Amino acid sequence: MTAAVRPAAPAPPSADRLELLRTTLRKAADSPFYAPVLSSFEPSELSEADFGLLERLPYTDKDDLRQAGLSILSVPLEHTVRYYESSGTTGTPTPTPKTRRDIETNTQGLLLNWRGILEPRVDKAILMVPSDIAPVADAMVYGLEAMEVFSVRAFPFTRGVSGWDQIVRICGQTGITTVLTTPGLCLHLYSELKNRGLEPRDFGIGKILLLGELLTEPMRGMLERLWGAEVYINSYGSSELGTCCTSCPEKRMHLLEHMYHFEWLDPRTGRITDADEGELVVTTLTADARPLLRYRTGDLVRREPGACPCGLDLPVVRVLGRVSDELVVAGRTVRPYQVEELVFAIRGLLGYCIRLEDDGRAVLSLEVERDHQSDAECARIRREAEEGLRSRDLSMDVELTFDFNELTKRGGGFKNWKLTHVVRS
Repeated sequence: MTAAVRPAAPAPPSADRLELLRTTLRKAADSPFYAPVLSSFEPSELSEADFGLLERLPYTDKDDLRQAGLSILSVPLEHTVRYYESSGTTGTPTPTPKTRRDIETNTQGLLLNWRGILEPRVDKAILMVPSDIAPVADAMVYGLEAMEVFSVRAFPFTRGVSGWDQIVRICGQTGITTVLTTPGLCLHLYSELKNRGLEPRDFGIGKILLLGELLTEPMRGMLERLWGAEVYINSYGSSELGTCCTSCPEKRMHLLEHMYHFEWLDPRTGRITDADEGELVVTTLTADARPLLRYRTGDLVRREPGACPCGLDLPVVRVLGRVSDELVVAGRTVRPYQVEELVFAIRGLLGYCIRLEDDGRAVLSLEVERDHQSDAECARIRREAEEGLRSRDLSMDVELTFDFNELTKRGGGFKNWKLTHVVRS
């Protein structure tokens, strides 16, 4: 299946990255958080800096941002136009106010590849991502409005608003063609349609843009089979950083190097590495209210070799999940994406989680799609899962479930829209 819109490959805006870096350093020097660090440099060092200067700066991490609070800002709060906070999935939320320029710049980053995926005045989008204090929904709306794409905001787990009945009704009556959500909620919507006797493949949704969670190729393939739709990773980023990576029409992720500077950190040694896989460290080059210097994302990212068929001359990467998601099971190091590649190659599954028991055992819990819940189908699914685990030398018990608990990946709650698949008892 091919995407409906395939214009000529876009080109990122030309940018003098050195000048952007120097502007960023000058802005950061106005931040009470960064001022003490940058005060050790002569003004001429900052005004003539190259990217080698960054190596002389400490990293910034999420704990630093929590402690800094609003002192991270380089402008007075009243100079910003929108107050946001991070979702708080990994701890206390961090404030992320944005100026108008921040919003406009982030929107342009999204549009770089959206123009090759979405069709103005044809596509109709529903957004099922947090739409309160976290910035993600607003960022998507600004991009869709800039492209003149109709949109509906509907996060299905806010109190008393946007329930599933309402979402299904709106999708049907407006002719929604495009869904922007997380993989977990995408599967939940699929189940809600099936529970109502509706066939998702016939529901008119042709494009699904996913964010917030890890998406492996087997899971993408599974979602495309279930929906009969094109499935993309919409973008990669965070409340703290904004959008620093987007998917092209070829469904590959491109780092926005004209807006950010990227380094690769070996999480074991804490040193910068030339290896193709490492923790992504990001310095903003276009942030206005809140520049970040050498921000440790906590995400494991792999550089992909070769040029992308889309023609966009920006590096291609694959996000492998959180560095902290590394597990040790029976003496073997395991990452969730290794399990996901196994799970979503099995026909008839909608979700999974890895549950770590107090006694050290790991349990692979698999949610079975309603159309595959016969005894024979369950026996097949269990057999394929156990064979897959053995072939990968992974020691895990397998259990099947027909309805995931509401607080796991597929469930409700205010903050689980981007949680990992790992549950600790």
